[in-house]
Amino acid sequence: MPLTPITEGLPSELSVQLMSVEKVYYFSFISMKGGCGSSGHKENHWIALTDKRVLYKTKVSEKKSGVDVFVLKEGILPFDKISFLEVTEGQQSNGCSRSKVFQLRISTSGGTVSIPVPTQEKCYEIRKVFTELGQNG
Repeated sequence: MPLTPITEGLPSELSVQLMSVEKVYYFSFISMKGGCGSSGHKENHWIALTDKRVLYKTKVSEKKSGVDVFVLKEGILPFDKISFLEVTEGQQSNGCSRSKVFQLRISTSGGTVSIPVPTQEKCYEIRKVFTELGQNG
């Protein structure tokens, strides 16, 4: 089934970042909610794939003085700078319990970006669209 450009329902914070001839072929909110005892709340984090780039807004885990902290990041990764995408699975404290977490790791010429995604299936869905766009581009 051929990919179809998305023309409606995109958040304005994505739309303003698009180039005039750029088309969005994949968009998904990727927010996750904190677990029991957690003060975490759902936020509008997202990932989009266009015919030229991966755009995202999410919180990512970074090590600061040996401690994991979450930092809000917004980024743009041009397809010609991406060498591979991989799906990883790990464990994370989620309030008073541990849960599985999934990340889409995107390796670029400048390093690796790890984007948390709610499910493994969504990670594979994003990777599949990326691959299809790469074959058609």
